[in-house]
Amino acid sequence: MKTIKLLTVFAFSLMLLSAVTNSGTRYYDECQCTCDACLNCCNEKGNYETWQNENYYRTMSNRDFAEFKRLIGDRTFESTKLDMTKSVIDNNFFTTDQVKEILSWFTFESNKLDLAKYAFNSTVDRNNYYKLYDNFVFESNVVDLDNFVKNYR
Repeated sequence: MKTIKLLTVFAFSLMLLSAVTNSGTRYYDECQCTCDACLNCCNEKGNYETWQNENYYRTMSNRDFAEFKRLIGDRTFESTKLDMTKSVIDNNFFTTDQVKEILSWFTFESNKLDLAKYAFNSTVDRNNYYKLYDNFVFESNVVDLDNFVKNYR
């Protein structure tokens, strides 16, 4: 009987532990966000302003960003740079100014446009995304990015 109680307590503890991250924030299976109520998250149904405020402090630090820049700058081929940058974007949050600098590391406008769209979901101050328009020479790319931002939600 004592063994069953211990196993029950252990199983319950594991269940609680799997629902809580190191920071004490719950993860929900439906949207993979870290908000407590799962109503104010980064998914399309959520409240973006709340998500922005909760995640702004999580943006990549200046030190880490400088290391990231050095790492990408050491690569020769733009396709390699693009793949590595997307991997870093997948695991971090950025400000629009950081995304703007990332775009400046690339030569081809098609890669810049692809990255601007790819990084949108990981950007905490999306209301400033208009700052990226100066990175594009072709007006069609500016229009394409603007339409993407408008239709994202």
